[in-house]
Amino acid sequence: MMNIKRNIFAMLAAAALLASCSQDEVMTDTGHDGLVPVTLSAAVGDGVQTRTIDADNDEDPTRCYVQAFTTNDNGTTLTSALGDLARPLDMGDPTAEGTFSLANVYLNPNETYVFLYWADDAEEPYDELTDLRNVYYNIDRIAWAKRSEIWKYQESEPAEITADLQHVVAKVTLKTTTNVEADSKITVTVPTTYTAYNVAAGDVNQDAKANNTSFERPVRSTTGTTDGAEVFSFYALVKDETQNITLANGTNSQPVSNVPLSPNMHTTLVGDVRNLGLTDVTFTASIDGKWDDTETEIIGLEIADGGSKYIVSSPAALQAWATEVQNNASLNCTLAADIDLTGTEWTPIPDFIGTFDGNGKTITGLTINQPSTDNVGLFASIEDEGTVKNLKLDEVNIAAYSNVGAVAGQNKGTIENCSVSGKVAGSSVNSYVGGIAGWNYGGTITDCHSSATVEGKAYVGGIAGQNDAMLGIASITACYSTGSVTATKNNTNCSFAGGVVGLNSNGAALTACYATGNVKGDGECVGGVVGDNVVSTVTACYHATGSVTGASGSTGGVAGRNSKDDYDSGILNACYWNGTVTGDTGIGNDMTGYSASEALKVSGRTTWTEAMGHMNSVLTGAGTGWQYATGSGGIPLTLQRQN
Repeated sequence: MMNIKRNIFAMLAAAALLASCSQDEVMTDTGHDGLVPVTLSAAVGDGVQTRTIDADNDEDPTRCYVQAFTTNDNGTTLTSALGDLARPLDMGDPTAEGTFSLANVYLNPNETYVFLYWADDAEEPYDELTDLRNVYYNIDRIAWAKRSEIWKYQESEPAEITADLQHVVAKVTLKTTTNVEADSKITVTVPTTYTAYNVAAGDVNQDAKANNTSFERPVRSTTGTTDGAEVFSFYALVKDETQNITLANGTNSQPVSNVPLSPNMHTTLVGDVRNLGLTDVTFTASIDGKWDDTETEIIGLEIADGGSKYIVSSPAALQAWATEVQNNASLNCTLAADIDLTGTEWTPIPDFIGTFDGNGKTITGLTINQPSTDNVGLFASIEDEGTVKNLKLDEVNIAAYSNVGAVAGQNKGTIENCSVSGKVAGSSVNSYVGGIAGWNYGGTITDCHSSATVEGKAYVGGIAGQNDAMLGIASITACYSTGSVTATKNNTNCSFAGGVVGLNSNGAALTACYATGNVKGDGECVGGVVGDNVVSTVTACYHATGSVTGASGSTGGVAGRNSKDDYDSGILNACYWNGTVTGDTGIGNDMTGYSASEALKVSGRTTWTEAMGHMNSVLTGAGTGWQYATGSGGIPLTLQRQN
């Protein structure tokens, strides 16, 4: 890149002074007649929307021109500056980073300036460029422009003027949902384009209107998909408006009405390109959801699988996915690095139906403070088709109203191999709070654990506030909690506090789960594993080391209450407990009268080795794929997945 010394006033005395300086010398004081040196720099800025995020398929600017004007009325009237910059000046070749720069441009510190910039991907310099208030636009080129803010020299400011260039053209991408044969030619005709642009006004020149501009491209053999396979893209200088364009393939043509076109925007057309002209062909036209007012290139973001998956390795990239998934609930995400969200308020993702793969990475500092909001967590709700797996959430701090969990407020889908630390709290009378999910409503939670402190008024569990099979199935398998669980009771005098689950209901299954933290409820239904087991099953689960404290007669080392209805009873099979428990019993209130329910105390005659053998035998018979093994660090038994 050349550093070119320019004297904007071209005074002979100043020229003599400049002649004594080398081209690369940057003056730090005023020159002859009080002129001051500055550096002009320009680069593609944030919010450039017609470039793809990875920019692989778009050109960068190769030429950039700058023109200077003086003004004395807040920029309304522009007067050409004296000297070389009175006309557009080529800024030379860009740096490897894509920045254009002119050093040692001499300006009058007593004048107020406005700079105009025009850039494009031209291979050769413009010969005919005479005024950036009327730039002739060469069709099919990508063009950028910028009018600078009014600039007045200040001694305290750095002697550099920078500009972020923005697109002035629209990008249009044509996609086909059907196969297109090799050597086919597709023509897109746009009724109104323009051939000139006024950088000062930031708009097209109305008297340079072009009618029915055609963009024709040969295409290679293209296999269409439901979402459309790209045929080609083109650029057009347009106004912000909708237009009725025409598509043609050979003798067949197809009108497409109300296509949104706008400078600095990307419009995608999707339809049956091969069968253009048939009456049953419908094209859709929309602004591509990726182009908003954020940075064009987001560090740490890779888009894969035809745009259906984000690969994320930075907080900004995760936020970009979170923004886009609001419009596309099936958009998948895979973490490629640990993410730190400390100090950022997170907005929960609703109605998720895609796959979020934590890939063994950790999100630290997930913070949500929404005390009057239901369904709160990293995900507000995971639907039947949704999956969240292989994720660690450390140092969460979540406070909400009801259905509150670190991974999900409500889960109807699949949560697998996730862990949580920190604090989760709900303030509703019926709060449904869990370390992993607030309400597991017909979903499955497998191989998850939490050390989080979990607090609420009722339906509070180390893993889930409620495990509910009302929708036909709900299961929590091979999960454990080591954090404390506290429920202050609701207006029915019940706490429904459990080391693993607060309320296990409607035929739900709790299998091979354990808790080792303190469980406390100010009311009834407090259990080391489950607060209330209502017509559901608890199999091979235990509570140990921590205390279980609640109302006498409804507090137990395994279950606070085991309930039934007119048809079925709750069942506890091969379950164990030890530690300090109010009432010193495994089931505080067994309303079922079902003699097979087992909640055995591990003390004296029963050892943890015997308990492990019994639980493993039951798990083997059930074909769960999980077994207990001797634990460490104060935990009697831990879980292992079987091959």
